[in-house]
Amino acid sequence: MKNFPAYFQKELIENLRTYRLFIILIAFVIFALMEPVIYRMLPRILASEGLDPEVFGMMDTSQQGLLRSYIGNMIQTGILVFTLTLSGALAHEIQKNYWILPRTKGGNASALILSKYMLYSFGIIIVILISFFINRFYTGVLFESTGLTVLWTLQSGLIFSLYFLFILALLFFFVSLTRRSIAAAVTTMLMSFIVMPLLFNFQALQRFLPYGLVQESGLFVINRYSLLPLIASTTLLIFILLWGTIKRVKHMKIY
Repeated sequence: MKNFPAYFQKELIENLRTYRLFIILIAFVIFALMEPVIYRMLPRILASEGLDPEVFGMMDTSQQGLLRSYIGNMIQTGILVFTLTLSGALAHEIQKNYWILPRTKGGNASALILSKYMLYSFGIIIVILISFFINRFYTGVLFESTGLTVLWTLQSGLIFSLYFLFILALLFFFVSLTRRSIAAAVTTMLMSFIVMPLLFNFQALQRFLPYGLVQESGLFVINRYSLLPLIASTTLLIFILLWGTIKRVKHMKIY
C-alpha cells in the first residue's frame, strides 16, 4: 500500500478533470431544493386541477417530514445519478487496460481500488451532508421551522451516507465482474431498487440488511439496538465486496 498516496492523488486529479463528484453534488443539491418548493406549490397545483387543497393539510410539511421525503426520493433518483456517474470510474481503466502499467512498475490492485473508493466515499459523504442541510434550511424558510436540530440532521446524513458507501462498493464489485460501466450500473440499481427492498420484507433480515439504514436515517433519533447491527453488517459487506473486487482485478486477463 506504499503507492496509495500516489494513486489517491491521481484519482483526485482525474476527478477534477471529469467533474464526477461535481455532477453528483449539483444533482443532489437541486433535488434538495426542489423538495420543499414542490410542496410549497402543491396547494396551487391541486386547486388548478380542481382538487380539494385540504388534501395538502394531511401531508407532513415539517422539516423532519420533508427530509424523510427527500431521503425516499434519493433512494431512487439519487442512486440513479450516483451509479451512472461513477460506474465509469473503474470500468474505463479496466476496459482500456490502464491498470496493467502501474502494476508492472510495482503498483498493486489494492491501492488502485482503495484509492478510488476512498476518494468517492469522502466525496459522497460531503455531498449528502450538504444536501441534507440545504433541505433542512430551505424547508425552514418556506415552512415553519419545527426543531430539526443540526445534530439530528448530521446523524441522519451520516447514516444515509453509509448506505451509499455500500452501493459504491457494490458498484465496483459488479464493474470487476462485467467490465462494463452500464451493465454494472444497471445491476447495482436492480439490487438497490428491487432485490434489497424484497429481502427487507423478511423480518429476520431487517436488522442486518444495509437497506435498513435508509429507514434509520429517517428516524432522527439514534436507536443503538437497531442501528449497531446494521452498521456492523454493512461495514462487513463493504469489506467483502472490496476484497472481491481487488481479487478480481488482480487475476484479470488482458483483452
